[in-house]
Amino acid sequence: MVGVVVTSHGRLADELLLTTVFIVGQAEQMIALSIDPSKPINKLQSEILTAIKEVDTGDGVLILTDMFGGTPANMTLAFLEDNKVEVITGVNLPMLIKLCQCRNKNQTLHELADEVVDYSRKSINQATAILKK
Repeated sequence: MVGVVVTSHGRLADELLLTTVFIVGQAEQMIALSIDPSKPINKLQSEILTAIKEVDTGDGVLILTDMFGGTPANMTLAFLEDNKVEVITGVNLPMLIKLCQCRNKNQTLHELADEVVDYSRKSINQATAILKK
């Protein structure tokens, strides 16, 4: 099973994962890591590496961050490794729920990442556009 590390500014990662568990009931091999920018860079990198190792079962790890270019995303880019670690930015609740539903489909890390990104893009809607249909 692909492991998942959710990173963010503030406590967003923690709250997203808690809400995912509330809705789905479980979040196996998933961990939240709030990035504290006041910590030294080497300490943050160590925390990220520890989180990756904690959820990695050999099928790869997806790191989900709140926004591209932010400290959490920038810190995780150092861990990109083909077929082992992938980073997706713009984490949201539908993305996490989808991951809980589809991580057992024997997909590669990159196939799973592609599916989750595609689904997440489709989950962003303007309510009036949907209601007018």
